[in-house]
Amino acid sequence: MNTKSEQALHQRQPSFEKTAFLITEVGFLSALAVLGGPAWVGVVVPAIFVEVYCGSQLRSLGMLLPACLWLVLCTLTGNRELFFPFAMYVMAFMVSRLWERGPGVAAMGGFFCGILFLFIRWLQSATTSVLLVEGVVAAGIVLTLTVFCWQGLNKGWMRFIGLVGASLMAYAGLAL
Repeated sequence: MNTKSEQALHQRQPSFEKTAFLITEVGFLSALAVLGGPAWVGVVVPAIFVEVYCGSQLRSLGMLLPACLWLVLCTLTGNRELFFPFAMYVMAFMVSRLWERGPGVAAMGGFFCGILFLFIRWLQSATTSVLLVEGVVAAGIVLTLTVFCWQGLNKGWMRFIGLVGASLMAYAGLAL
């Protein structure tokens, strides 16, 4: 039998989760803005929209937070090239999160994030050869993630391994 106190408890939980989601989201974006600047925030905003579109789950948003490791490393080392693995982690998150909506939607989301990254890099006056290499690596990562998800590996810890793997592929791509 449902009592009023049980119903109130069930109604408060989603409200608590929404509040925690918003606090985490604002904290994450604030840290990116302070430590990284507008480019770092610009890459993440579409991923936040994707998360809201897919259900605003705090646990899923938590999968995006490890991307900040690249920001910390960039801040500590002064190596601005680490923006690329960060952006590719975010792109992988978008593909992974959108996969439940369909492979086409996931691939389009990934390519959108890659194009946004390249646009930001163009605004930062990256050379054509650098943009070409980064574009090829980004496309390769989207295709690899599509196969990864297609194999059903986009669940639990394997999802996290896919995100980290995409980021490490981008880091390796810096050597090209």
